[in-house]
Amino acid sequence: MNLQRILEDFDATPVARKQIKDILNQLVKEGKLAKHRRNRYEAAARNLIDGTIVVHRDGYGFVIPREKVQGVDSDIYIPVALLNSAMNGDKVKVEITFRKSGGRAEGRVVTVEKRARDTIVGQLRFDGEAFFVAPTDEKLPEKIIITNDAAEHKDKIVEVELTRYPTETRWPAGKIVSVIGFIDDPNVETNVIIKKFGLPTAFPTEVEEEAAALPDVLNERDFAGRDDFRKRNTITIDPKTARDFDDAIDVEVLPNGTYQLGVHIADVSHFVTPDSAMDIEARGRGTSVYFPDRVIPMLPEKVSNHLCSLNPKVDRLAMSVMMHLSRTGEVLDYSFHKSIIHSKERFTYEDVQEILDGNMALERRYADVVPHIRTIARLAEIIQKRRQQRGAIDFDLPEPMLTYNEQGEVSGIVKSVRLFSHRIVEEFMILANEVVARHLEENDIPSLYRVHEEPDPMKVEDFAEIVSGFGLKFEPKKAEPAEFQKFISSIANRPEERMLSYLMLRSFKQAKYSEENIGHFGLASDSYTHFTSPIRRYPDLVVHRVLKGEIGRRTKGVIPAPQLEAIASESSERERQADQAERELFDWKKMLLMERHLGDTFEAIIIAVWRDGFAIELIDYFIEGFVPVAEIPGDYYQLDPSQHALIGRHSKSRFRIGDRIPVQVVRVDKLLRRAYFLPENSARGGNSHKRHKRG
Repeated sequence: MNLQRILEDFDATPVARKQIKDILNQLVKEGKLAKHRRNRYEAAARNLIDGTIVVHRDGYGFVIPREKVQGVDSDIYIPVALLNSAMNGDKVKVEITFRKSGGRAEGRVVTVEKRARDTIVGQLRFDGEAFFVAPTDEKLPEKIIITNDAAEHKDKIVEVELTRYPTETRWPAGKIVSVIGFIDDPNVETNVIIKKFGLPTAFPTEVEEEAAALPDVLNERDFAGRDDFRKRNTITIDPKTARDFDDAIDVEVLPNGTYQLGVHIADVSHFVTPDSAMDIEARGRGTSVYFPDRVIPMLPEKVSNHLCSLNPKVDRLAMSVMMHLSRTGEVLDYSFHKSIIHSKERFTYEDVQEILDGNMALERRYADVVPHIRTIARLAEIIQKRRQQRGAIDFDLPEPMLTYNEQGEVSGIVKSVRLFSHRIVEEFMILANEVVARHLEENDIPSLYRVHEEPDPMKVEDFAEIVSGFGLKFEPKKAEPAEFQKFISSIANRPEERMLSYLMLRSFKQAKYSEENIGHFGLASDSYTHFTSPIRRYPDLVVHRVLKGEIGRRTKGVIPAPQLEAIASESSERERQADQAERELFDWKKMLLMERHLGDTFEAIIIAVWRDGFAIELIDYFIEGFVPVAEIPGDYYQLDPSQHALIGRHSKSRFRIGDRIPVQVVRVDKLLRRAYFLPENSARGGNSHKRHKRG
């Protein structure tokens, strides 16, 4: 019914008309009515949707539905006033209040089902009236009012237990439960991230006792019922710093020119049994977390670094995938084995690359293995080519690495070198994961899959629009991986390659674990799983157990479907949490570096533009920062969305996405891990600063 009809039915006086409008608006706000175009109202359907809320730093949020909602193609927008005490990361039930064109929707949070956190980490401050904590996460409320005595810890980083959640009119409140230290204390950043994400720093006593009770060496009982692959030319290839080796490989050229590839994965499931203390703890952790100065492992050291690690020159238990490949890399046949292996050598990526490049000293040192390495490299090239032909997306961009001085302080950031030897291992592991996934699916064996959905069409459209601003063309006829890979290849070695690849990645959905196979878009794979890293990922351990059940010819699935669903959800969440923790600590380390470069100038590229400023990335330093346009003197800048640019009202000077500009570091906020910059010519403080040129 439209508003005019409602007012007529009430025969409303002018005063009553105002009251009726206010009541209708309040009912919409409460979710009891839904408002449509042209002032039409209807009773809101109480169809509640489960999801996770992501809150923007400006206060509004988006709910990511747990399951696809009919007629809604994107996340559900939640206005600030309808958050209903929900905070970033909470599990919520929402009600759709307004459907828009293009499959978009708005809604309100009806209930918070599960809080993402019980405690918040931040800096204790005093505003003249009350002590409050400023969180380290800008997506949380700016203030947590402190209710216990806190004066002695002013300016320290603390952990707060929440006793009151936010409302429209009140800040959240809490009490301090632990003190971490001052923001400039040594290693405080790592301790903050560990507290913030609730990462475990030690194993429970029962887990340590269970690990200690395991034998120090393997015995004949461990070898029973296993295929003996100890005479194969098996090697491991890992980073220099690796302490656990969970994959080994070997390749044999058969008389007819085809290949036999063996991928051998540490048999963690032999030592970590279902529902044991170690298993329950590993499931809770989900994954190992890797920081620059330490690792928080999923499993105790005796298992991860000793019994299960495929160390050279010793017998080890493995789950092996033996694949017979054609000369063009097609999988002709395969088999799975509980096996015993004996790695002949432990190689680093650098060693293998130097051997392939003809390092004579290394060739002499490893004379008996060098021909084998060359065969391995030849097969990896064949498999890579085959994967590229089917359209798999390959972002072959260098990753940043921190460098440290003698005092252990961050001294710089360099590009990690991307070698072909890295690809060798990647190609073999991807192939093994596909073979395992396809076998389990074709035989209707309940398992876990690694899935990656097609990108959001609206985000792809936005990306295509940005690309057109560079004079480039990206018009995918349909969302197929090959279309994206074709574009990536077309921008190789262009100045904006990294930025556009980064923006393309942002248009993609996040890969996750699922008990249902929907394929992996990025890899252009119909069936994919994670099987190759059971020392550091719980889903891989689960897939090993499933595969062992299949080898043992059990008629039913080893793990019930509801349990697989729960593990998939938990593992996806733990993975996201670990990724975020690793990223935030890395960003904090970058800020420590930027703090020592205040006033210095760097070359940068603009990677995003908003009304209040633009984001930049320092070329070759991989550090992102923000330029607030309100602080650029001499002009007033307005956003032109069609050009993805901020344009000066008077000077007409332009800051456009993709532009390269020199910028000066003006301040650093370590708490929120953000560096602020200004264009070089407008930065305050003159030009008495160092200039960091590219390279």
